[in-house]
Amino acid sequence: MIEFENYWPLILLGLIPFYWWARGRTLTDFNAAHLRLSTTIRSLLTVSLVLALMQPVMNGSGNGLSVAYVLDVSQSVSAQALESAIDWISQTNAEGSPDHSVFIPFARNSLVLDDLEELRTIQVSTREIEGAVDQSATNIEESLNRAIRNLAPDHLKRVVLLTDGNENAGEVKDFVLKMKQEGVPVFTVPVQARATGDTWIETVMAPERVTSEELFPLEVHAYSQTPKNGTIEIRRDDEILETRDVELAEGINRIGFEALVDETGPITLEVELRVDGERFVDNNTFRESVVVDGQPRVLYIEGHQESAHYLTDALELEGIEVDTIGPSAVPSTVDRFDAYEAVILSDVRADELTPRQMDAMATYVRDLGGGFILAAGESVYGEEGYSETDVEEILPIRFELERDKTSVALIIVLDKSGSMGGQKIELAKEASKAAVDVLEDDHLIGIIAFDYNYYWPVRLQSARNRVDINQSVSMIIAGGETNIYPALREANLQLTGLQAEVRHVILLSDGRSLPDDYIGLVESMSDDKMTVSTVAVGNGADRELLSNIAEWGQGRSYFIEDALMVPQIFTEETQLATQGTLEEEPFVPVVTKDVEAFKGIDFENAPPLLGFLSTIAKDTSEVLLEAAEEKPILVRWQYGLGKTVAFTSGVKDRWAAEWLRWEGYTKFWPQLVRETMRRQEDGELDMRIEKEGDEAHITITATDEDGGFRNELESQIRVVDPRQNTSVIDIHQSGPGTYEAQFPVDQPGPFVFRMIGDETNVSRILPYSYPDEYHFYPPDVDLLQEVSSVTGGKFQPTAADIFSTGGETVVRRVPLWPYLAIAALLLYLTDLLLRRIRLFEGTVATETTRTEPSRSTGTLGIS
Repeated sequence: MIEFENYWPLILLGLIPFYWWARGRTLTDFNAAHLRLSTTIRSLLTVSLVLALMQPVMNGSGNGLSVAYVLDVSQSVSAQALESAIDWISQTNAEGSPDHSVFIPFARNSLVLDDLEELRTIQVSTREIEGAVDQSATNIEESLNRAIRNLAPDHLKRVVLLTDGNENAGEVKDFVLKMKQEGVPVFTVPVQARATGDTWIETVMAPERVTSEELFPLEVHAYSQTPKNGTIEIRRDDEILETRDVELAEGINRIGFEALVDETGPITLEVELRVDGERFVDNNTFRESVVVDGQPRVLYIEGHQESAHYLTDALELEGIEVDTIGPSAVPSTVDRFDAYEAVILSDVRADELTPRQMDAMATYVRDLGGGFILAAGESVYGEEGYSETDVEEILPIRFELERDKTSVALIIVLDKSGSMGGQKIELAKEASKAAVDVLEDDHLIGIIAFDYNYYWPVRLQSARNRVDINQSVSMIIAGGETNIYPALREANLQLTGLQAEVRHVILLSDGRSLPDDYIGLVESMSDDKMTVSTVAVGNGADRELLSNIAEWGQGRSYFIEDALMVPQIFTEETQLATQGTLEEEPFVPVVTKDVEAFKGIDFENAPPLLGFLSTIAKDTSEVLLEAAEEKPILVRWQYGLGKTVAFTSGVKDRWAAEWLRWEGYTKFWPQLVRETMRRQEDGELDMRIEKEGDEAHITITATDEDGGFRNELESQIRVVDPRQNTSVIDIHQSGPGTYEAQFPVDQPGPFVFRMIGDETNVSRILPYSYPDEYHFYPPDVDLLQEVSSVTGGKFQPTAADIFSTGGETVVRRVPLWPYLAIAALLLYLTDLLLRRIRLFEGTVATETTRTEPSRSTGTLGIS
């Protein structure tokens, strides 16, 4: 039986009568027989082309087999099981000898192979790589879809599925109905999952919301392939909430705990299972998020924690809960910051924070609406500090100064007494050289070495003479007793009357000096605008004297037990002294704009601040307080979704020493913090996030004060992933007051979701622990039996089961247009040939010979 796809080409048959009509009017000199043959060839050519365009198909029957072998190579299948499965495929395919076979290894994705041996050498990975199978999930649905699309047409179709059946992506039960409709039976063969005595945390059950500082229940579900003993630890960041030794039976184990946290907002709990000898530990840690209700909290990062209590006390007195940490404990992920309504960074050197920590702060403000306050202090300074960092990006100030370089004169007073012998003096010399390297060429440097007496290894001179200076420093030799006063007095004499904006002395000693009038000398230097910093090395140093000298000299005091720190201290101290951005003069800040944060505060009668960091306010920022010459002291602006504030003075007992005794201090800071922090969570919005396979399913229920539904919210959700990349997704209303969205989650760590717009403020965390593929369950026999039963296949088939046709045939549709096209081509070539050769002899077939009558010669007869 022949069927045609198209019938419109039949109109082209109208060309054939035209060919025969034109034959009688040709101007060629071919005879009549040649012309009839040529016209017949052209007619047949046209018929062939018309039939080819009609795409005729001849239907027949056949029983050829096309078989797809679909092999699970995901992480949960053991290597031994894969080898056995490939051997089984090889043997089965050889017995059946199908007309066509294809081999499809799969996990999260799949590949199509024509050669069985390629199965043994395929590239696999635990993430998405082009040309490789991603082993981090099992997607049976996608692999079966790929299989039926690669079976040969016009063949009886068979799919052989070899897997443990533990799918965690896609939904195979939905797809097998399609395979049933298409008549493709699936023969299922279970393969063994990894069985190495592994244990893992299956899940953690916790209340969605808990109350700060109140016990709440936790239930840990731990799975073990064999009976084991282990330890379960529950943590919140670095804080251990509970640890317990447990006995695990084979299968699922449910262990109950109680926990307590003193934070607020969405937080992440981490549960770890430790078992001796565990070979695969990637599934032994599970993260679960809970929302903690309570008072708003502030994270206070203080560079000098011994002085942190001043600001902490002022904030807590006004009901603000404060967590105080040092720079070493600063979070590096945005979810840790999201537990706080504001972050205060005070007197922290830039090199104490990593780029990742700064990026997390910036993301917290920009994308999650957090508040951020920088309080300067003497550790925060210009180009060598936060300039061109993420912290400067979010602040309303710039750290560089638009002015000429500061003139600097630095004298190092170096102890070379006998106790400094060995490594100490060598490190002190290297530290002096390092300080020289920090200075600009037009800065002045001098070095005084002392024991009982003193001398000048390096007279006060330009720092550009570095080679000569370093050679002179290298020749210093330790020896003698310790007498600081004469050397310090000599430094004072050299700096007195010297025209330099910065005149600074760095004094280093490791011993106890003879008594003298140090207070009179150093206070005289301070009155003359000189500054003195001290470095005490080791427990033998006179720490009390050196600390007092630094205090009298308005400098900084360092105590180090390890002399290896000396070069670093000298470098930092020289940078601080030469920056010129620290202005340590008493001043009373002037209010330039009255705001809510200043309510009830009398700045006109405020005591002076004793110093500040010289900066430049950015365009569009608001300067609220300033010093003389319009230098900004308190500046704020909106950055992204959050607010940031820069206070260029200090909050502690150095620059703010007078303010600590002022009643306005305990009003100013709580009010400023409250105005900067983000709003408390909207209680009329209920956001729930559940992980479904590789996606987070977000559901939001919105109500108003009266309990009615809030419809047509104009909001979006901002998502920050574990790598701190930000995405914005739309929400869609799916019912009265109900909104939904989805977002892919495919990397370990916390995903932070914050709803933005319509004056909403609600945040949730979805922690991603590990791929579901790392649950090494026994084969899901029930699923495999159902798949084979629904599609008409067989569970655990033999080769005979797979390749038996049972008399079944398939309609084979043979397209005829290629043959007709070939025939047309041959006829066309024949037509070309007939135009070049003469096949028949005879009278020329022209228009003249066919139409004019014949003539004879003679005379006209008249009778």
